[in-house]
This record gives sequence, C-alpha cells and structure tokens, in this order.
Amino acid sequence: MHKKLTLILILILVLVQLCACGKPQAESSPAAESEAAASSGAASEAPPAEPDAPDSPPARTPERVLKSTKYTAEVYSETVQYGQYQIESCEYAVSDGVLAARYRAAGKSPYVRFFDQTVTEAGTVWYYDKSIGDWRSQALGDGLYVSPVVVVELVSGQTYFLALPRTFVMRENGSREYLPEQDGVLRTTKTRSGGVRITMDGYGLDTDCVVDALILTAPFGLDWSVDNCAKAWVTYVKNGDSHWCFDGYFRKSPSNYIPSGENYYYCCAASYCIRGYLGRMSRCKEAPALIILSLDAMAQRQNQYGYVPTTPGSEWLQGDYGIGPGFYDTRFNTDLLEIYIKAARRLGKGMFEQTMTRYLGFYTQLAATSHITTENGGWLIPDYWHPDELTAPHTSLNHQASECLALYHAADLLNRKDLRELADRMLLAIEDTGSGWVMPNHNLYYSVKPDGTYVEGDYPYLTYNDLFYLRKYLTGFGKEENETLTYLMGEKLQWMQKNGVTGYEKG
Repeated sequence: MHKKLTLILILILVLVQLCACGKPQAESSPAAESEAAASSGAASEAPPAEPDAPDSPPARTPERVLKSTKYTAEVYSETVQYGQYQIESCEYAVSDGVLAARYRAAGKSPYVRFFDQTVTEAGTVWYYDKSIGDWRSQALGDGLYVSPVVVVELVSGQTYFLALPRTFVMRENGSREYLPEQDGVLRTTKTRSGGVRITMDGYGLDTDCVVDALILTAPFGLDWSVDNCAKAWVTYVKNGDSHWCFDGYFRKSPSNYIPSGENYYYCCAASYCIRGYLGRMSRCKEAPALIILSLDAMAQRQNQYGYVPTTPGSEWLQGDYGIGPGFYDTRFNTDLLEIYIKAARRLGKGMFEQTMTRYLGFYTQLAATSHITTENGGWLIPDYWHPDELTAPHTSLNHQASECLALYHAADLLNRKDLRELADRMLLAIEDTGSGWVMPNHNLYYSVKPDGTYVEGDYPYLTYNDLFYLRKYLTGFGKEENETLTYLMGEKLQWMQKNGVTGYEKG
C-alpha cells in the first residue's frame, strides 16, 4: 500500500511539471497608436530573445572621482561582453542623487538591449511628437516610442531620462555616418502581474558600426513648465544638425571636410549643447549630471598637445596651408574653454580645472611662438595650427576677439596675471590694426594674412557680436570705452543695417 501511494505521488508531480513547461509566456501588448509609434521595419518587429546576462560583476569602486566645491561625481567604467557584441559604459554617480550614463555597443548583432526594467508604479511617459512639433504625455502603459528622448516619470518621483540609441558607421578621420533607418525604440509593455516592463533597444549593429545611447536616472521628475533639458536635447538633434554620441558632440560635416557626405558627422570641440544645459541649470535639476557627463567626455578628447582636434581633413586648409586632419581650431577650442569656465561658475571650482590648465598651457605656448607682432607690440594669433603645418595661416578678427575675451575670463577664474597680460597684447593687436579691418562698403574684412593682406568673407553678424562682448567686458570693469572696438562695431553696424542683417546684439 505504501509503495502504491508513493508511485501515485510521483506520477502527480511529473504531470504538474509537464503542465508548467507547456504554460505560455506573457504576450507582448500591441504598441500604442500615436505619433510615437516607430515607422521602420526593425522597430515594428518584436526583438529576439535577450542574450544570456553575464555573470554578476563584483562590487565596484570608482575609477575616478570628479570634485568641485558644490558637486562630486563618482565615475564607473566597464565593458561587458554579450555574445558577438559588447557594451561599454561610463556612469557618473552625482552627489545630488542623479546617475547619468553613456553607452556604446560594438560588434555584431541585429539588436542591442540597453535598458530593461519592470516597474510596479503608475507613471507618465513624455515624448516628442514630430508631427505636431511638440511634446506629448500619456499614462504609462502599452506603447512604442521613437522620440530622440523619452522621459518616464513614476508617481514616486523616480524618473528615467532616455536618449534613444543611434547607429553610426565609423568613417575615416574620426568621422561617422548616421543611419536614421536604424534608430532605436523604447517599449513599454503591461505585464500580467500588473507592472509595466520598459525596454530600450538599438538596431543594425555591424562590425563597422557603433550604437550609442544615454540614460539618466533621477529621484525627481522634470519640470515641464520650463524649457528643460529633454526639450533642449530634442532642439539640438531634431533637424539632424548634431548628435550627442558616447565620445562627444558631433555636428554635420561641411562639404569641404574629408570625409563628407549625407549624414556625415564630425566631433566639434565647441559643444554647444552643453552651453544649453548650463543656461538651464538654475531651473532644471537634471542639468548638473548631464553637464558633468558631457564635459568629461569632451575632456577625454584632449590630445597630447592639450587641445581638442578637429579630426577630419579640410580641403581649404590643406590646399592653402598644408594643414591636414587633426588640426587645431582656435575658435572651437576657445568656445569650449568658455563652456568650462561657465561650468566652473555654476558647478563650483575645481572639477575640470586640470583640463582648462592643460589647454591654456598649449595656447600660451602657441601664442609665444606663432604670433605676428603688430606696430606697437600687439600679438595676432593664427586661427589654425597643426604639428605638420607648412605655411602660417591667417588671423580672423572674430577668432582674435573671442580668444582675447576668453583669456580675460580665464584670468579672472584662475587668478592668473599671465593670461591677462596675453589678453592685453591681443587687444593691442586689434587696436594697432583697427582701420585696416574696414572695407570701403563699411563691412569688415574676415582675416589678415601674415604678409598683411586683408581677406574678405566676414560673417553677417558673428564678428560684431564678438566685439560687442569684448567691449562689454572691458567697460564692465570701469575702464573707458575702447575707441577701436566702438569704431569697428559702428562700421559693421552700418553695413548690417543697410543689408537687412538681423541676429546681432542690440544691448
């Protein structure tokens, strides 16, 4: 009798196990019908099964710690292998509770999963609707989104800021080709247990490609009554003019760059998107983490000389001066320096001071060895430089004025007398050459060559604004108005008004 009962129990257990093995998995819910829905074939298909997760990593210690007088950011970097591809990550755990991370997948895979999280709280999804040119929101549920940035806010305050994956083909000279048909998606799927599964996938990873993404996690929601950082991100990328990648800020490649073509991009030292986040920092709590992540990524691009190179070649610079790929552009690097200076004022001193000091060391050495001396001892600094340059390049007025102002700002921040003295010499060069910049039609010449020849082609209003900002700085310290700057601005203003130019400063 005992043996019969034992056999019966064994049979029952086997039958239960067989039934469980045959039980269907939870079905994926259909995408929400909205402008957020993906239009590409890759996005509309359910992804293949997720690859096996790697072994759990050991407890981490930060590889670096970035510190300022107001913020601390612990930096964690790792590379994890998944079958035929790997994901490199760089995470910034900021002292305000925000975690920002940039990701890059390399290798080969039809799809790459960057985010997979199931939540049990109610929430709201914010996304940019291209068809109406504005942001929409809807309750967290079933949905499929292709907005450049999607923000998921839970009722607890937990928020996910997700810059969806973008796929790029790596091209020569550090350039890349964007593949818009492979844009990543964000899925939100209701589960049978009552939660919502959130996944973010990229597509089209091949041996010559990378897929980049960014995720920011915050213990608070975004303020949608103001122009927050999610809105700013979309503003910079929605027209295809720029992309934020794992390794920096990329802009559309000019037609005379090598290489160039449709959807070709190069890393521009002047990371204007960071400047946008800095301008929103007082009203957007997510801004500091984005700023720190972005500035650190650009700091990693500093070369052994101390500048951020423009890695493509330029047909113009190659033809006129023999300057090849990887050249130094004073204007782009000056704009980046100003961004670091502004960041130091907002984030507190100390965090990127070494980056600024390295660049200023390079610039002061370049100025000392490559300048053109004017009548009264002023220094004109060339616009471009390359270790292998064959011919000394020109100096444009907009470069000279913007560099002069940046040096004054750096001198104030770092309390360096030598930088102020260099700025004074560069201002003297503008004063020495004053009237030489004025064309017969009141427009300004664009540049002056080492032999003293002035060249046409000035920007419609950029140079005027650079002179305006420099004069404003000087008069703000109680100095008398600089007559040369006022004269040059007056001449340019006549030309702009006559030719219907707008966009210049009118303060």
